[in-house]
Amino acid sequence: MALSTDGPPDEPCGCARGPIAAQDAPRVLLVNVDRALIGLLDTWLAAEGCVVFDEPADSAASVERVDLVIVDVAFPRQGGVDWVRRVAGRHPTAPVLALSSTFFAGIECYGPVARELGVACVLPKPTSREALTQAVRRMLSRAPRG
Repeated sequence: MALSTDGPPDEPCGCARGPIAAQDAPRVLLVNVDRALIGLLDTWLAAEGCVVFDEPADSAASVERVDLVIVDVAFPRQGGVDWVRRVAGRHPTAPVLALSSTFFAGIECYGPVARELGVACVLPKPTSREALTQAVRRMLSRAPRG
């Protein structure tokens, strides 16, 4: 099911035309995210109509369907690029959003750092709910589903 992009920008990720079935909800995978942040992201993204689940950083497992991957990259310049690319390789159709406490607050989400890391978007940690949900909406509206 494709996401509706013809409504106002403050609509949830899921669907502008009413509730969506759980099997059709956008599936967001969190990788290498600590428990406290998992709880926060789960709350924020569930309010957007997303189903959120997590996977350990060193997992070789791959889930059946992922619409978006959010990774927490502690040190992007010290092996983080290779690690992020391995995670992305396990989910080739899903855009990747990288969070890091080493990104500066004014970093451009879709700018040169994102391109260098090979991800769709980067956000500093901590980030605001608005910044995160806006980035998630944009990526899910462009991502192939299924």
